[in-house]
Amino acid sequence: MIRVTGLCKTFGGGDAPAGRAGETGRQVLAGVDLTIDGPTVLMGPSGQGKTTLLRILMGLETPDAGSIEGLAGRRIAAMFQEDRLCPQLTAADNICLTGRGVTRAEAEAELRALGFADADLKTPAAKLSGGQKRRAALLRALLCRGADLLLLDEPFTGMDGALVGQAAAAAVRLAAGRDTLLVTHDRQAAALLGWPVTALAE
Repeated sequence: MIRVTGLCKTFGGGDAPAGRAGETGRQVLAGVDLTIDGPTVLMGPSGQGKTTLLRILMGLETPDAGSIEGLAGRRIAAMFQEDRLCPQLTAADNICLTGRGVTRAEAEAELRALGFADADLKTPAAKLSGGQKRRAALLRALLCRGADLLLLDEPFTGMDGALVGQAAAAAVRLAAGRDTLLVTHDRQAAALLGWPVTALAE
């Protein structure tokens, strides 16, 4: 279990993270309390600090106030809003690169289940569609078997309804038994997951 208590973060003086310049000079987290005990969905509108909270849990940002218990010794697998795939590698190669024991056959089977055709499996990530990159990035995190904490930031971006359903089913199956925080603003996706939902106050 991970317990977040009274977490606060204000960006100002040029310390906003890359791509978040609009947050400069304002408080994005104000006394956030959150418990992660198994798979959990974090919902809230854009700009309410969901990504900042994930970055703090990853150790990429430092909170101004508050505490986090239960992170010590955790092995984290993360999915960022940016896909961050190695462009010269195929989707399966990207998954195997960090999967710690995941075979190429297993990676390709999971990709096929999310709509990848044989030709797609041979294509470098740089030439995949945005939705394909997103699915590959999601599976890369979910199939990281050495991780006992999954942090997933807007994993369903760029997917249509059918693919969201397939990706949500994969997340439920592959995240089972692990503490997981999945950030989304998509109520349909949250409902498909069936996980407890925590909402950041506006």
